[in-house]
Amino acid sequence: MSKRAKREVREERWRGLAVSEGLVVGRVLRIHAGARQVYRATIDEADIERETRRLRAAVRLARMQLLQVKARAEKELGADHAYIFDAHLLMLEDRKLLDDIESFIRVERANAEWAVKVVADRLLAVYAEIKDDYLRERGSDIEDVTQRLLFALSGGADARARQLKDDAVIVAENLLPSAVAELDFEHARAIATDAGGWTSHTAIIARGLGIPAIVGLRDLHRRARTGDMIVVDANRGEIILHPSQATLEKFQTGTTRRRDTRVASAETARAPLLTQDQIEIFLRANVELPAEFEGIRKFGARGIGLYRSEFLLTQRGTLPSEDEQCEAYKKIAALAGEDGATVRLFDLGGDKIGNSLAGAEHNPALGLRAIRYSLRHPDLLRMQSRAVLRAAAHGHLNIVLPMVADVRDVRCAKEIINEERVKLESEKVKIGAVKIGAMIEVPSAALLSPSIAREVDFFSLGTNDLVQYLLAVDRSNEDVADWFRSLHPSVLQSLRNTLDAAREAGIPAVICGEMAGTPAYAVILIGLGATDFSMTSSSIPRVRRVVAGIDVSEARDIAMQCLECETADDVEELVRSEFSARWPQLFSAETLPSPKEKK
Repeated sequence: MSKRAKREVREERWRGLAVSEGLVVGRVLRIHAGARQVYRATIDEADIERETRRLRAAVRLARMQLLQVKARAEKELGADHAYIFDAHLLMLEDRKLLDDIESFIRVERANAEWAVKVVADRLLAVYAEIKDDYLRERGSDIEDVTQRLLFALSGGADARARQLKDDAVIVAENLLPSAVAELDFEHARAIATDAGGWTSHTAIIARGLGIPAIVGLRDLHRRARTGDMIVVDANRGEIILHPSQATLEKFQTGTTRRRDTRVASAETARAPLLTQDQIEIFLRANVELPAEFEGIRKFGARGIGLYRSEFLLTQRGTLPSEDEQCEAYKKIAALAGEDGATVRLFDLGGDKIGNSLAGAEHNPALGLRAIRYSLRHPDLLRMQSRAVLRAAAHGHLNIVLPMVADVRDVRCAKEIINEERVKLESEKVKIGAVKIGAMIEVPSAALLSPSIAREVDFFSLGTNDLVQYLLAVDRSNEDVADWFRSLHPSVLQSLRNTLDAAREAGIPAVICGEMAGTPAYAVILIGLGATDFSMTSSSIPRVRRVVAGIDVSEARDIAMQCLECETADDVEELVRSEFSARWPQLFSAETLPSPKEKK
C-alpha cells in the first residue's frame, strides 16, 4: 500500500470554534491565502514621482476590482452582506493611509510594494493588540486590501469567482472576505480555516449563507489535500479528516436528516411551537449584523430576543447620533414585527470603541464595560435611551441592561432612562412604551436574581458569559477550553435559581447564548422551567424539531436528576444515557455532549 493510501485511511480529528452551525460530509478544496512575497528595492530620486504614480494607478485598479466583487456579493448574497466591501473601498479612499504609503516611498526611496507592506504591517500590529474580538478581526480587512493592492501593483487582473465542479468543503489558512465573496456559492458546502473568530467576515458570510463553518483549526490546512474526504460537524466544533467508513455512515445519516429538517421547518416556520404535552415554547433570534437579518423570517423567529447594538459603533468607529440610532432601531422593530425586539444597551469596554471614547484596559472582561461604562458616561446612555424610546413609537421595542451586578445598577440605569422619557414627553416627541430588563450573566446577578426581578420587567440570561464567569474560564483560550462546561452543576443551579426568581416575580425570562441554540441543552433548560429562547436564527430549525418531539414532564425529570449530580462529567453522562433511551429518534451520538478526556 502506498504512503498516500495509508494516510487516507487514518482518521484525524480537529477541534475548533463553530461560527456557523450545521453538519456536512464532503471533499476538501484547499485554497491558499494568496499572500505575495514582497522585497525592498531602493529607487533613484528621479523615479520617486513615477513610483507614486504607479501606486495611484494600482489604487484605481484595486478599487475597480473591489466594485466588481461588491456587485457580485450583492447579487449572490444580498446587500446586507455586500456592506463588508464598503469598508475595503473606504480604506482605498483613506487619504491618511495613502499619504503614509506615499511618504514612505519618498522618504525611504522604497518601491511601492515595500511601502504598502510596511505601512500595512504597522496597522496590523496595532489591531493585533486590540482585545475586542470584533475590532481585532477587522485586521483581515487590512490584509485583504493590502493583498489586492500588491496584486494590482503587479498589473494583475482580478481572478474570477472560483467555479467548483463538485460539492466542496473550503479549507484555508485564513479566508479573506473577498475570497469568500468570489466562491461558487451553489457548490460550497462548508468552510474550515486555521485562523478566524466568531466576528470574522468569513464567519458572518457563512452564517448569512447558512453553510457550516469552523475556524481556529490551527494546522488543518497543512494536513488536508484537495479531494480528501472530510466531515464538518459545526454543531460540535469538530472536523474529521479521512473519516472511516463507520464514521461516514453515522454522519451521512445525520446530514440527510438535517436536510429533511430544514424542508419541514420552512413549511411550518411560523406555526406555534408546542411540545408533546402542549406547552408552548418561543424561539427568537439573536442579531447583530445586517447579514443576519434575512434569517429572522427565513427560519421563523418569534421576533428578536437580543439585538447587540454595539455593532452600530464598530461598523463605523465613531458614535452614531441619536437620529442615526433611532433609524437603526426602527429597522430592527420592523424586522421583528408584532413579536418585538429587545435592544441590549451598548456592551462596551475601553477597548471596544477605540481611543475616541476611552482607553484600553488591562482586563476589559472585568473592567469598565457594559452597564458600568454607560453609568460612568451617562450622556451615552441618555442618547441611546432617547433613540430607543423614539423608535418604539414605530414598533415593539424593549431595553435590556447588560452585565448588571446588583439592584443598584438597575435602579441607576432606570432612573436615567425614565428621566429621558419625561424629557421627550415634555418636548412633545412621540415615544413608545418600552419595558426594561436585566441581563443575568455574572454570578452576583444570579445570586441576587430575586431582588433584581422585583426591579425589572424581564430577564435575559446570557449563558455564554454566565458560564465563563461562574467557572472562571476564558472560552476563547484553547489551553483552558476543556474547563468550559455548560452543563456544570454550578451553571445548572444558577440557571434554575434565576428562572425560579423570574417565575415567582411573574416576569418572563429569555435564555440567550449558545446553550439556547443547542438542542440537548435547550431540553435541559426547558426541564429547569425555561419556555423562551433566543439564538442565532439558523439554529432555530434543529431546536424546533427537537422541542416539538419532547415531553416537558420528561425533560423536568431529567433536569432534576442533573441537579443532583456533583460533576459536569456526571451530568453529561446522565444526559447521554437518558436522551438516547427516551428520544432515540431525536438524538444521536453526534448531537449529544461528548465524553471529555481526563485532564
